[in-house]
Amino acid sequence: MKSTRRRRILVGCLTLVVLAGLAVALVLREEAPDDRSTGAYRLENGSLALVVPHEGRELRLRYPASGESRPLLPLPGEARYRLGESGVPTPPEEQPAEEVAFRLGAGGRPLGFVRSGGPAGAQAGERIELREERLEVRSDGFSLRAKLVLPPAGFAPPHAAAVIVHGSGKESAVDFFDEPYLLAPHGIATLVYDKRGTGGSDGSYTQNFHVLARDVIAAVEALRTRPDIDAGAIHLIGYSQGGWIAPLAASRSTGIRSLVIGYGPMVPIVDEDRWGYVYTLRKKGFGDDAIAAADRIHEALVAILDHHQDRWDELGRLLDEAEGEPWFDALGDSDSAVGFLSAKRWVPLWALRVYAWWMTRPIDGEPRADRLYDPVPVVAGLEMPSLWILGGDDHSMPTEWTIAELERLQQAGSPVEIEVYPDADHGIIRFAPAAVGGRRFIGYEPGYMTLIVDWLRRHSGLAP
Repeated sequence: MKSTRRRRILVGCLTLVVLAGLAVALVLREEAPDDRSTGAYRLENGSLALVVPHEGRELRLRYPASGESRPLLPLPGEARYRLGESGVPTPPEEQPAEEVAFRLGAGGRPLGFVRSGGPAGAQAGERIELREERLEVRSDGFSLRAKLVLPPAGFAPPHAAAVIVHGSGKESAVDFFDEPYLLAPHGIATLVYDKRGTGGSDGSYTQNFHVLARDVIAAVEALRTRPDIDAGAIHLIGYSQGGWIAPLAASRSTGIRSLVIGYGPMVPIVDEDRWGYVYTLRKKGFGDDAIAAADRIHEALVAILDHHQDRWDELGRLLDEAEGEPWFDALGDSDSAVGFLSAKRWVPLWALRVYAWWMTRPIDGEPRADRLYDPVPVVAGLEMPSLWILGGDDHSMPTEWTIAELERLQQAGSPVEIEVYPDADHGIIRFAPAAVGGRRFIGYEPGYMTLIVDWLRRHSGLAP
């Protein structure tokens, strides 16, 4: 028995060391994106196409109106690509025949592209000339790297503007986000910045909403000082975790014109975390008894992590009881802390205690996160209109619980609008069955991106 315990401890320690090493290696090997072709292109039918980096140097071609999003796979020769299928690592001989060739100008800068080989025939796009500025936003003494993309000639300043409040990911918003190229061609100047501790910004990565809200306010104030920006027409767009942060920032700033919240929650983190396993158990056919059993583990975790109670022995007993249960095995791929414990049940309890301490330690003297923060009173106190865009099949955020809270606010008179895409997952993305089982990403819901554009133009006093 003791030798088995020693083996588990040894395996747990070695595995944690290996995982830490892999994480460091992934960070160190991150490549800078090829941004020469990044931007907005006007198609012959008047609609937009976007070219943006995705995961290192990979490029993607996106169509806001249809939601299509496809990888551009390099071909021999300069600025030639094969149009790949999203989420399908197929060998070259099996890839689609469609190609995208860019027309280059001085310095190799793409001026336009032609997409050919598809069922619709050749399709041309001309690059829209947008002015980009790299900025520094100062917040709490830290320097945040930012990028402002301004509308093209024909839109007279001062411009309405949007600040993007991104989610919990650590990717660089300046390098990878496509919103500036979606909004600027429609007359909305757009500011993106790397969160503290990510990309080119100072500070340490944190999930403290109050700290991150201060960074949003700093970005807004940086825009207000510019004569080419309409200080009374600044909007916030919060995605995922940004759905907690953007309303909090709006409640502490002045003159925010409107909010757009994409797949954000109206519950505390602890309830969003609970949704992860509730969703998975429902999808896999388990009933209320399985959810109640998972709830007991969840409640012990909340007591430990958020109320600082010493209930580790109880948690260990609950995990022992759950060992081998079908419902517990099913949670390994859920987006939840209970799912993490299911997937990592080989890790000894003492190692989990160390990990919990590490993940809840203060960051730059501030709590890492407030998992009990309730967004409902904050949103209830906002006077500006807000649009909440939700996926009806979101595995991460509890859409049904969020809608219930938003509808209560609507009944109380809050200027809240709700748009639900019933079949969309987190990110308002669509999936199709994969050839080898599971599913694959095929794009965004049609109309999702244009809905954001129309909302912002309408609330900026621009024509739809």
